[in-house]
Amino acid sequence: MIAITRASVFLAAVVPLLLVVQDPQAGNRAVSNVGRPAFSNLSRPAISGAPVVGKRLVTSKGTWSGNPTRLTYRWLRCDKTGRSCRTIDGATARRYRLRSRDIGHRMRSRVRAWKASRSRSARSAPTGIVTRPTLPPLHVDGNRLRNSRGQTVQLRGVNRAGTEYACIQGWGIFDGPSDGASVRAIRSWGANVVRVPLNEDCWLGINGVKPELAGESYRQAIVDYVRLLQRHHMYAELSLMWAAPGTYPATYQSGGPDADHAPDLWASLASTFAKDRRVILAPWGETVVNADCFLDGGVCEATFGPDNTPYEIAGMQRAVDVMRQAGYDGVIAIPGIDYANDLSQWLSHKPDDPRNQLIAEAHVYGNNTCSTTDCFNEHYAPVADAVPLVFGETGETYDGSSCGSTNIQRLMKWADAHGVGYEAWVWDTWGNCSALIGSYDGSPYAAYGTWVRKHYRSLR
Repeated sequence: MIAITRASVFLAAVVPLLLVVQDPQAGNRAVSNVGRPAFSNLSRPAISGAPVVGKRLVTSKGTWSGNPTRLTYRWLRCDKTGRSCRTIDGATARRYRLRSRDIGHRMRSRVRAWKASRSRSARSAPTGIVTRPTLPPLHVDGNRLRNSRGQTVQLRGVNRAGTEYACIQGWGIFDGPSDGASVRAIRSWGANVVRVPLNEDCWLGINGVKPELAGESYRQAIVDYVRLLQRHHMYAELSLMWAAPGTYPATYQSGGPDADHAPDLWASLASTFAKDRRVILAPWGETVVNADCFLDGGVCEATFGPDNTPYEIAGMQRAVDVMRQAGYDGVIAIPGIDYANDLSQWLSHKPDDPRNQLIAEAHVYGNNTCSTTDCFNEHYAPVADAVPLVFGETGETYDGSSCGSTNIQRLMKWADAHGVGYEAWVWDTWGNCSALIGSYDGSPYAAYGTWVRKHYRSLR
C-alpha cells in the first residue's frame, strides 16, 4: 500500500520538481517529475534561404506543446561540422542577413519557448557552408543589359585610374591599393562595376616598359584585380586607353587605336577573358577621328609624337572581328567620336557583330559639348532606345574646375530615367575636383563625391 503523507504534499509544494510518496515496503521514493515545464518541443526549427553572403535566412518557430506564451530567437555561427557554435551578437530576430564574416561557416538558429519563468530551447539543423555570392554573367537583350537570371542590370560604378599610367612611368601597376579592403570600399558605395583603363605597351610588354611591370606581370595583375572585383559582386570594364604607334612609348591617350599594336592587344585581351561574360571589353576610350575612320580604320586625324606625325588607326569593326575570332563572346563597348561625347553617328557607324553583343559608350562631363538634357534627348536617347548605353566616364566638369554636384545630378538623373548606366570619374586620391574620394577607405573628397555616394546608396 502507498500512502501520501502531509509531509509529502508539503514537499511537493515547496520542491515542485518531485512528488514524494511513502511506501511502507520501500520507504520514500520519487515517482514522477510533475514540476517540469508544461510544454515541450515537438519539431525543431528549420532555416530557409540560401547560405550565400547578402542573402537573408529565416528560421521557423518549430512546433511546441503546451502553448508557450512567447518565443525568443538567437542565431549561431558554427564550424564546418555544424556542431561547435557561437551566438552572434545582436542577431535576435527570426531573420538574419548573411555577412562576409559568415563565409566558411554553417549557421543554426536557436528558438527558446517561454511560459512564465520557465523555458525550453531547440536548435535547427545547420545550413550548408556559407559562400560568397556568384556574379551572374551579362548579355545584351535589345536595349538592355541582363544577367543570366533575366534581371535587368543598370551599370553604376567608378573609374579606377592608375593602370594606364603607373606602369609606363615605371613606378607600379596600380595607383594606390588594389587589395580586398580597397575593393570593399568601392562596393560600400553601392557600385556594381569598375572601369579599369589599360596601357597597350604594358599589356604587350613592348617599347621598353620595365619587365616587372609589363607583359605577364601586368596581365596577371589585371586578371587578379578583375577576379577580386567579381568576388565582391562587381563587374569589370577593361578599356584600352593609353597607346602609341611604332616604337613610341604609350605615355598618353592618343587620337585612336594604332594599327601597329592595338589588334594584338585586342586578341590577347579577348583570349584572356574568352570564357568570362562578367567582363565588358572596350577596344578604345576617346577618339578624335571622324566616324568613318573610327569604324573602318586608316590614316586620318590621329597623330603622335613631337612632330604630330599621322599614323594608321585600327577601326572598331576590326576590333570586334579580332575579339570574336579570339573566342570572346561577351559584351563589347563601342564609344562615340569627339572624345566619346558625340553619339550622333553611332547608330549609322555601328560595327557588325555576329553575336549582337555591342553596347554604346559615351563620356559625359559638365561643360562638354553634349552635356545638356536637350542634347541627350536629341542624340543619346535614340541610341539608348536601340542598344544599352553607358556613360563610361562622367563627372562634374571635364577639366576638374568644380567640386560641386550640380552637373552630375543632372547627368545621372537623366541616365536613371532612360535606363542608362554610368561610371563616375575617378576613384583616386588626387586631391582635386576630379577625385571622388579623399581616402581609399571610401571617404568622399568633396561635394561631388559626397553626392555620388549618396545617390548610389539610395539605389541599392
